[in-house]
Parts: sequence; C-alpha cells; structure tokens
Amino acid sequence: MLKKHSDFPPYKWQLKEAFGTLSFHCSLINIDIIAIRLIENEEIIILSYRGKHKVGYIYEGTKLTARAAFNAFNDAPEDYNDLERYSKAYEGRIEVLEPPKDNYVFISDMEISKENNVKM
Repeated sequence: MLKKHSDFPPYKWQLKEAFGTLSFHCSLINIDIIAIRLIENEEIIILSYRGKHKVGYIYEGTKLTARAAFNAFNDAPEDYNDLERYSKAYEGRIEVLEPPKDNYVFISDMEISKENNVKM
C-alpha cells in the first residue's frame, strides 16, 4: 500500500471551502492524478494516468529545469499498478501523493456518484 504523506490533493470539503464551486472538463474523465514530491527540493510533479497508462505530467515549480522535470516524469512507472514498487525503489528520495480513494467530483452542491443498475 502506498504511503499517504499529505492531504494532497485535499479532500472535497477542503476544495469547496477554499475554491467554492469547481468544474471539470469531460476530457479528464477517467484520469487519475498522482503527485510525486521530490524530497531533496520539495518540488512536486503531477502525473496523469488514463486507466493504468501514464499519459502526461504537469510541473509548475521553479527549481527544476524542463529537462529535470521530464526526467522525473520518465522515471515514474508507465503502469499505474507499479506505483507501489516505484515508491519503494525510490524511498527516501520521493513521496507518492494520492488523492483519497473516496473523493468524489461535485458540481455546485450536488455530488456525482456512480450507480450500478444491474438487472438480473
């Protein structure tokens, strides 16, 4: 199990308190956002996974060069399921920050949740 070292990304009540109503773009549906904190300089690189496949990253910091940020992205596993192994292999150098599994997307005061309508 991956270590949870922070409340990043924050819980939905923290987001709502800080930002009010949030919205999302439909192209981000089924995208998992994982943050990698580089312990040495406290910089964070945000990785995106669609399904189990790594598809991109965002770096908004100032301490890394574009090449160093890209190298950090390349070092991360291609498969989301390998994050635990990656976290152990780089222990002491990185922290893997995941959102809580029970986070939901909300629009205004309404929560969006998945309902299974299985007919038997």
